[in-house]
Amino acid sequence: MEILSNAQGLLFAAIWTDEVRLDGPAATTMKGWFGDQQIGQTKAVITDAVVSHRGVVTHIVGDAMLCSFADPKAALDAAASIQSRITKAVKPASGITVKARIGLAYGPVRVIAGKISGDAVNAASMLMEKCAPGDILVDQALFDAVGAVNEPVLEAHGSIEGISVYRVPGSASAPDIATRMAAIAPAAEPAPPPAPSPAPAPVVAPASPSVVVKFGGVEQRFGPSDGEVQIGRGNDNQVIVPLRYVSRKHAKIVWRKDAVPYLVNLSENGTCVRLRNSGKEIVCRSEMRLEGSGDIVLCGSFSVATSPAEIVTYRLNSK
Repeated sequence: MEILSNAQGLLFAAIWTDEVRLDGPAATTMKGWFGDQQIGQTKAVITDAVVSHRGVVTHIVGDAMLCSFADPKAALDAAASIQSRITKAVKPASGITVKARIGLAYGPVRVIAGKISGDAVNAASMLMEKCAPGDILVDQALFDAVGAVNEPVLEAHGSIEGISVYRVPGSASAPDIATRMAAIAPAAEPAPPPAPSPAPAPVVAPASPSVVVKFGGVEQRFGPSDGEVQIGRGNDNQVIVPLRYVSRKHAKIVWRKDAVPYLVNLSENGTCVRLRNSGKEIVCRSEMRLEGSGDIVLCGSFSVATSPAEIVTYRLNSK
């Protein structure tokens, strides 16, 4: 059942964590240190700020949260509160940078099976994708609906994809890498160079099949030398699938020690694979080994895809 709702303030927020590689015996990343527990805590901070401003978390897509407010000013105040709360929660000595990218829009929405959609939702999502970590971007409709306000201040920010945009000023830039590394550990004296060791005997590695991925008429070939092949809605993925229900970082293809490719799901919505030889559909919630050839949809079921154009195809190639 579809219901046309009155105009609402829409807030799209995505958690952003800075990632820094640390070289050494226990090599890891800042994002790895941040972990799922802290990401869950940050989502809880966002949810609390939304509820305290009479808003509702409508649904979560990957690392992004869509929230709605009957009052556009409440949406704007909630956005400022989210940034303030995250800033207070993060400990600078940890060396981790955590921020939220927030897009705000205003307009009527459609409600179908409890989920909302419409031009305002698309505008808020687009502004969230375009803004910098720690920023808040607002469309013209919400700016007009709010009217003259003292706090937070809104400044003109030009036009993005035909929409006049305003920005809440005052977001702090992330500290540079040298500053964050210095906060983790004091500088150590350089170790003397190790004595040369005999060259190891050559090891013949097992042949690793490449994966040919096709979407939107574009075919790409990836192999182990490419590292991780990211698939999702964001423009920083190797395979970009610009669909509304796809997460920004939805899935990835990796090569394990057994020299075969695996599909790793990164989204709460799941990823579904249909094997070409048998037609069997497999819902991937964690990871699965890729075999032969098949189709991939970046959601929990092929029934969600409305046309073949939304399907990613793959095939393994041992040459």
